[in-house]
Amino acid sequence: MKTFKGKVTTTLAVLSAMSLFAFSASLLAGSLDLSGRSDDDTQQDTGRKPAQIIDFVGVEKGDKVLDLLAGGGYYSELLSRVVGEKGEVTLQIPKAYLKYAEKSIKVRLANDRLKNVTYLLSEADDLKLSENTYDSAFLVLGFHDMFFKEDSWNFTADEVMPQVLTSLKSGGKLLVIDHDATENSGIRDVKSLHRIDSAFVKADLEKRGFKLVKTSKILENNADDHSKLVFVPELRRKTDRFVMLFEKI
Repeated sequence: MKTFKGKVTTTLAVLSAMSLFAFSASLLAGSLDLSGRSDDDTQQDTGRKPAQIIDFVGVEKGDKVLDLLAGGGYYSELLSRVVGEKGEVTLQIPKAYLKYAEKSIKVRLANDRLKNVTYLLSEADDLKLSENTYDSAFLVLGFHDMFFKEDSWNFTADEVMPQVLTSLKSGGKLLVIDHDATENSGIRDVKSLHRIDSAFVKADLEKRGFKLVKTSKILENNADDHSKLVFVPELRRKTDRFVMLFEKI
């Protein structure tokens, strides 16, 4: 009888701890200020769930965060609010991104409105990242682009990821979010559909000195047809996206 009672007590304690964690996580997610941003950013919030994603990574005040292939800086602005005055965010893009992102970045960084964000224009052969600097790195919807080349595009994982690894502190985190592809398709669809197989991503990064810490289904969409281009109207910003958090070994 004592043993049974002990098991019950232990179970209740575990459940209580889990409930407390869930409650705390929801509070953290709800504390991120999403106001005062562009209409385009605000419209993306529902599909991107940035507060929950930032909580998932565990970004804290005072952190230094790399926003790699940051596009127009959607996450850079939000991360700047989370890390605060004592933290730093690096918004990195290569020149090939300028035709898509330059206008958005100029507006976002105008009048030094994000004082803790550094704009870094750099290329794959030299990202210009300091060693052992970042607590975490965000790579959102960009990893698939590292597995094909075009005349105007050459940003390969073989060049980029070793530099990212070196730039992270010991135990630093790497967030990877991308459009999921057909199972066992590897990198077959990275150029044609802008999709990459989540199993391939895990295996690839674990070969590069990262360890998968956890995953989330927060951006999962079971209605997504993985054979379709991610930019078709019915899927744009609604794709089935995997969310993975890695740690520097």
